[in-house]
Amino acid sequence: MNERIEELWNKASSDTDSWEAQTRFIEKFAELIVQDCANFVRETYDHEAAESIAWTMEINYGLHGDYA
Repeated sequence: MNERIEELWNKASSDTDSWEAQTRFIEKFAELIVQDCANFVRETYDHEAAESIAWTMEINYGLHGDYA
């Protein structure tokens, strides 16, 4: 597994004995990946479009519930 993915996996992991816990884990892992990608865009590209792209990514993947 990619080192960064493994780090995010470990950060998202929790007690996964129940179906609900497994679902929360998967959702958290997916959110961390999207957030990491959005942060990469923000940190890599130094212009207004980068923030717009990162924000749109977050909205499309439900990280801003009020806008999804």
